Amino acid sequence: MRNILIAAALTASVALGDAGGAFAAESDLSFTVLRDGSEIGSHEIHISEAAGKTTVDIETDVAVKLAFVTLYNFDHEGHEVWENGQLVSYASKTDDDGKEKSLNAKRDGGDLAVNGSAGNRRAALTVVPASLWNMATVSQTHLLNTLDGSDMAIMVKDLGEEAVKVMGKDVMARHYAISGDLQRELWYDAGGRLVKVRFAASDGTDIQYVLM
Repeated sequence: MRNILIAAALTASVALGDAGGAFAAESDLSFTVLRDGSEIGSHEIHISEAAGKTTVDIETDVAVKLAFVTLYNFDHEGHEVWENGQLVSYASKTDDDGKEKSLNAKRDGGDLAVNGSAGNRRAALTVVPASLWNMATVSQTHLLNTLDGSDMAIMVKDLGEEAVKVMGKDVMARHYAISGDLQRELWYDAGGRLVKVRFAASDGTDIQYVLM
């Protein structure tokens, strides 16, 4: 059951200014994590803005159980800081079913110094983390892995608009499919808010993040 899930930090904000939007000043979103339709955890996001900086705090708690036995658990905490449409810092710690992962990245001169479980490297200040809440995600060819700091090469396909359930109501959203080093289906509403995520786990089960 290891690696049944990969963290996806989700939230309700519109995209970076370069992608045609602006950050929400204050947002709190709660997603229920479903595995083949059964609830296995939660994903909580808080966005706040102060002194010209936007912070995004993320907490994911997932546990796959059989009766009273936990077959898999995933706990993730992430903290993003943005300024003038660029990532200033990113820190995370993750317990992936007993395997510890971490990431600390911060602006250093004209680059982002990335120190994570996957090693140390430099990244452009324009990099977008694979936390998925930012609609600028779908205009990228590379993303920053939010668990270990590695580089992820991706391709994105626009699948058009369709209705999705959000808090029990149908909402029109743009559907995108990401492939490559990260495979996800994403839906963003007309305001750039991420309203749904879907992907296949390593065991073939259907994983969805549903906005509640």
